[in-house]
Amino acid sequence: MIRATVMSLLVCAVLMAQSSPQTAVRDQAASQTSTANFRIAGILINSATGQPVSSATVAVAPVTQGTERELSKSVISGADGRFAITGLSRGKYSLMATAHGFSVQSFQHHGDYATAVVVGPGLATENLTFQLEPDASLEGVVTDENNDPVQYATVRLFPTTTEDGQQRITSGDAAQTDDQGHYRLGHIRPGKYYAAVSARPWYAQNSRPITSNPLAAQDAATLDVTYPLTFYPGTSDWPDATPLQLAPGERQSIDFPLHAVRSLHLRIHTGSTADSGVLGHMIFPTIMQRVFDGYLEPVSNAPVSWISPGVIEISGLTPGHYVLEVPASGANDKQQRGWYREVELAGDMEVSASDATSFASVSGTVLFQGMQYPPAHASIELRNPETGEVFHSDFNHRGEFDLRADTIRPGRYLLGLENAPGYSLVKLAASGARLAGRTLTIGNAAVRINGLAAPAAARINGTVLRDTQPFSGAMVVLVPQDPANNVPLFRRDQSDSDGTFTLSNVVPGQYTVLAIAHGWDLAWSDPTVLEPYLKAGKQVDVPAGETMDVKVEVH
Repeated sequence: MIRATVMSLLVCAVLMAQSSPQTAVRDQAASQTSTANFRIAGILINSATGQPVSSATVAVAPVTQGTERELSKSVISGADGRFAITGLSRGKYSLMATAHGFSVQSFQHHGDYATAVVVGPGLATENLTFQLEPDASLEGVVTDENNDPVQYATVRLFPTTTEDGQQRITSGDAAQTDDQGHYRLGHIRPGKYYAAVSARPWYAQNSRPITSNPLAAQDAATLDVTYPLTFYPGTSDWPDATPLQLAPGERQSIDFPLHAVRSLHLRIHTGSTADSGVLGHMIFPTIMQRVFDGYLEPVSNAPVSWISPGVIEISGLTPGHYVLEVPASGANDKQQRGWYREVELAGDMEVSASDATSFASVSGTVLFQGMQYPPAHASIELRNPETGEVFHSDFNHRGEFDLRADTIRPGRYLLGLENAPGYSLVKLAASGARLAGRTLTIGNAAVRINGLAAPAAARINGTVLRDTQPFSGAMVVLVPQDPANNVPLFRRDQSDSDGTFTLSNVVPGQYTVLAIAHGWDLAWSDPTVLEPYLKAGKQVDVPAGETMDVKVEVH
């Protein structure tokens, strides 16, 4: 298989091939041996039309034992869509292609995973059908209630994705409208999306002047307006949004009508004097709107005003559910800790630090077995599976980390390591929070984590079979015990053309290996979804630091 982490190297292969006027194979390898007599050949097909894709750049890169990839060869497909890459040594190769109107894609790709092509004696690699999905696109016009174009509006896509094994709606590509209110989003991968637009009326004046003149106050109120975050097909309520299903090669056009509404004001009493208006000593609050049952969309069209020391006002808001975050103030101020407040805004509102909740204080120590110091740039990671937020803190030379300055709200987080190859968290303990497996549930108490990381990573090499024959393109999932609380222990892969797969950096323990033929859209970490597959899976007891070989039947 090939992961997205190596796509940059493959893109380099494509760009280098495109810059060459030659269409013949170009060998980038340092040398060739007498065993380099295998080839990968086939035809590129437009998945939407079934027609051959000509003049496409096709590249291969050898898949090594680790995560490194070495640039190998590239060719240009012919008028009939056929390609052939020759002079290959036996081994595994990642295969990818791109063409005008087709983003870079890997062979039989599913998100970050794809099928590697294995070449060698007796392996069929010369009649491959490589289906390329043409890019989709979306365009349209954003207008106001007078049917005039709205410029500088931001149109954003919200794709439906599978993160941490759960299907969620997250933020995606965005485009800004021009002076005619037109926007265009190109090179979109086919799939299911929601679309929304945010903007601010060009004439809006959201500050409220202090005046005793009723007419002046009325005129000011007339201009104190804003546009709500508007979802397709024209609603400010996200549950009423209609999803877009963008097919391969589809060019869809949707317009957004915006209607200005009265601006709501949120006045914040910070309890601090650090925001007195002196540049460099001002508190900058953040406000996010909660949409799609979890995702937090930053509000970018709401002006912030410093009313007086300790008082800040955010204007240009509309009715909805928001999360307000106020960062920690200066070290010499009484208000040290940052805080947040969830608000259901229906009208103008005032909030105070005294009624808010402080951010969680998370710190701790992780010792790395066999090492005097942690690996360079290694860090602890806390991932919120509900909102998708990720927090990191690098370890110092004593293995200590400190997330007390971060905006971590109470909730459920997944614990893991970053930039510590070969090491895994094998022991964990926490005070001030509930720890179950690798899942930390944080409340309002200060949290202290102590852990041990050990070079105990194991490896599973396997083969997916169907009726004793190798099966390629299956989703392989390594399921830990207590899957609901151990999402960081899951491992996934896609079986290659000879049915083989590799699961690396496995933490020792008991697991079940699953191979699912059409499982790429499954919520693969949900115990309820996994239940019908687990009974037929391959149970394994993975020892520390060893390599296992398994065979598993596809379902």
